[in-house]
Amino acid sequence: VLEQLDRYSRSFIMARMAMLHTYLQRLTSHPVFSCSPVLKLFLTAKSAEFMMHSKNNAGLLDRITGSLQTLTGYNRNSQLYPEFENVRQYTNSLSAKLTFMHDVAAKIQKERIELTYDTEEGKRAVENWICHEPELSYCLQGIRDALVSVLVSQKHLLQIYSTSIEQPLEEYLSYTDAVKEALNRRDAIQYNYESSRDETTRKRIEKEQLEILDNTNGFGFKLWKATNRDRIKKLQQDLPILDGIVEENHDKLEIANEGMRADLERWHVERKSEIKEILTKIAHYHVLYYQECLQAWEKALEVVKNVNKDS
Repeated sequence: VLEQLDRYSRSFIMARMAMLHTYLQRLTSHPVFSCSPVLKLFLTAKSAEFMMHSKNNAGLLDRITGSLQTLTGYNRNSQLYPEFENVRQYTNSLSAKLTFMHDVAAKIQKERIELTYDTEEGKRAVENWICHEPELSYCLQGIRDALVSVLVSQKHLLQIYSTSIEQPLEEYLSYTDAVKEALNRRDAIQYNYESSRDETTRKRIEKEQLEILDNTNGFGFKLWKATNRDRIKKLQQDLPILDGIVEENHDKLEIANEGMRADLERWHVERKSEIKEILTKIAHYHVLYYQECLQAWEKALEVVKNVNKDS
């Protein structure tokens, strides 16, 4: 399986190193994560210390289970914040556009590989032609040199595809997925707050209704009132606890909202420069490729013109 995935190839390892470097740069430049003791441990701990810390903390399965429990019953119909919903829609749109760019780039790369094979066949055909018609060798040699230069430019463009086009697009697609996951976590915190608030409101209404019934006089209510008062007493004990949970969840929601706003504001600034850098680099390499091809064929054209003048 490892051989099929080619995880030991130099290109794969270099791509993963570059993506890890970008990821760590994002973490270390973040105002909150950069101060995290977990990040410091990850970057500085030795193997034994890291293994000991991993054993003493919740594993991946526990964290996933906790996340699933948090999201259980999550209702997308709850009144979400418009500002975050707008970001979600924009992120989905950006992800779709980046995916389309990635697919188009992959298709162009495949066609460029085929073009390289065709160019190599053309070069061999010209070389064979030179052998059979020596009188045209000077003119054909110029065409061959142009094909060689074009091949060099094509192969260079093929080589930089992974690091300059494919990898940056995939990395930013992962980035948009992380933004969507962060929005989902914020929504889950909002759901926890709203569900605890609704539960508290429901029990408070129940308590008020039971108190009204408890004050009702009449035959047939005496046996029921004893159970009713026990329920009221239980609700009186539960409501302060529930109020505390609601207040705690509200604080968590406010912290999540402020943190999300700060991260989105920073991402808004970084996103423009980062996507611009990706697209500018792609354009630069393609412009350079076409300039080199143009120069190669202009030289070949000069050779052909000189042959015509001499003849």
